[in-house]
Amino acid sequence: MGVTVKSLAKAAGVSRGTVDRVLHNRGSVKPEVASRIKNLAKELGYVPNRAGRALAAFKEPQKIGVLLPSVGNVFFDGIIDGINDAISEYEGLGIAVVIKNLKGFDVDSHLKAVDELVSLGCKALCLTTVNTQSMREKINECSQKGIHVILLNQEVESVERLCYVGSDYFKAGVTSAGLLSLITHDIELNILIVTGSKLMRGHNQRIYGFIDELRRLNKKFKIVSEVECNDSDIIAQQLTSQALQDFKEINCVYVTGAGVQGVGASLIAHGDKNIIAIAFDDIYTTKELVKAGIIKFVVCQQPKSQGYNAIKRAYQAISGVVDKTSGTDYFTDVLIKISSNID
Repeated sequence: MGVTVKSLAKAAGVSRGTVDRVLHNRGSVKPEVASRIKNLAKELGYVPNRAGRALAAFKEPQKIGVLLPSVGNVFFDGIIDGINDAISEYEGLGIAVVIKNLKGFDVDSHLKAVDELVSLGCKALCLTTVNTQSMREKINECSQKGIHVILLNQEVESVERLCYVGSDYFKAGVTSAGLLSLITHDIELNILIVTGSKLMRGHNQRIYGFIDELRRLNKKFKIVSEVECNDSDIIAQQLTSQALQDFKEINCVYVTGAGVQGVGASLIAHGDKNIIAIAFDDIYTTKELVKAGIIKFVVCQQPKSQGYNAIKRAYQAISGVVDKTSGTDYFTDVLIKISSNID
């Protein structure tokens, strides 16, 4: 990105507000400070953001709505950090971000939240939401009204949307299976799958990629049980403990969503150190379980980058800014963390 008001303020050692007043000839700034800012702007090649200035000319900020099932799920802290970075970068450019935080994947709650964001006048929506027919209809309805829809972290099938920003979940599942095959060699795997929600496409894609790759590798395996914890640690612990009791042959646990703390607690209580556990996302609990040897490896997806790039694309859409990233899908890297490289 080029020189911004933020970077110019940092170089000049003043606030962004001071830079804004100098560049737009408003307010009172000491002549020597104004001169320094103008000279730096020229030296650094600052180019005014015309689209941002056009948005700023509106009496009210143009709203970007965000829907996250983030209540009780610390993974989304990283996404929110990225959103806040974007908010800071686009400060003074005529946008406002409204975030709706929900708990879990109740379809009616998600639909209601989208309606509320639309009623607030949001010109763009960044949605982490359920993959259901009712939500598909809702997203298409928003798009037909001229609202730009960015799917954030979770894709929804067959909808009219601007773009997707998030992980390639199928690829992450393939990566998990490949690593598992490397460390288990000729061991026949009896697998317990603990998924977050069948309503979330990404969780399902992690399962599909995982199973497809195990088959491609001619790995001997059996899915002994598959349980759905709704991203709840309490439910995950209960269901994992019950499965381990009912199916003594389980030697691998594959966790495709949140609930990893509950799964870890169940494995610790069970006491069988030969069970191989795989999980996603380097949140604090997952890191500690990797360090303790309870989880063998974690596949991660850069949530902060997802949050930032979703807001960036929403801003581009409502401001009319066009560059090579405008309206394009953005996939974060698939990263592998083990005990030796997890911080």
